[in-house]
Parts: sequence; structure tokens; C-alpha cells
Amino acid sequence: MMDGEELRRRYAAGERDFSGLNLRGVNISGSEPMEDVFINIDLSGINLSGANLTGTILAGADLTDANLSNANLTSADLSQCKLIRANLSGANLTKACLDVVEFMDTDMSGAELRSASITQTWLGNTNMSGAKHVSNVDWTGTRVRGLVLEDGSVLNDDHDW
Repeated sequence: MMDGEELRRRYAAGERDFSGLNLRGVNISGSEPMEDVFINIDLSGINLSGANLTGTILAGADLTDANLSNANLTSADLSQCKLIRANLSGANLTKACLDVVEFMDTDMSGAELRSASITQTWLGNTNMSGAKHVSNVDWTGTRVRGLVLEDGSVLNDDHDW
């Protein structure tokens, strides 16, 4: 199993495809979210599709253009991440922390969102069509525009939970 330091080293060397890896519980970002220390590592364009990221710490990471499709992100910490144009389609985000995340043009279609936390966040042009358990998410303080909901309806005006 790869640790966060090795992944960051390989990413810095130009590798981007980490699809299907078991990174369960790994601190990928190097941040310490419980201490509010965020490193803000650049992992833009990384491919973690189908990876086991259960309990993984990605807090503060720039995941712009990242592929996290069909990844298991159960109980993962993605707080304060940039998820601009990220692909989270089919991802399992059960109990994931997505607080203070920057979403823009993000694909979350078909994602499992049971008991996820998406608070104090801006969701712009995010696709949640076919997402499961959207009503079970903590949306406190989140604002949306152009959000495609699980039933295909769209919130086009500013909407504040």
C-alpha cells in the first residue's frame, strides 16, 4: 500500500494515474485538518478513479480537473479542497466532509451522499443528477446556482440552505 508521501513524490515527478489504488486512511494532502493546518497541495489533474480512499485526508488539496469517479471516499476529509471541473460521478461520499469546498462545473452525478457534510460551500454549475441521498446531506450555509439535482431539476437562482 502506498503512503501519502510516496503519492505526493510520484505526482511531483509527473505521474498522474493512481486509479484503483488502495489508499485507505492515507493522509494524501499532508494537512492536519483537526488542527486546521492546511498545506494546500496541488494535485490538479490526478486520476484516483475507482481508488479506495476510505478515511483518506485530502483536506486543502487543489483537485481541479481531478478524476475521482467511482472512488470510495467514505468518511474522507475533503474540507477546503478545490473541486473545480472535478469528476466525482459514481463516487461513494458517505459521511465525507466537503465543508468549505470550492465546487464549480463539478460532476457528482450518481454519487452516494448519505450523511455527507457540505457546509459553508459554494456549488456553481454542479451536476448531482442521479445522486443518492441528497436530502440526507448537511447543507448548512451552502449557496448554489445552476445545481442539477438528483431528479434532474435545476436550481438556477441563488439558493441558500
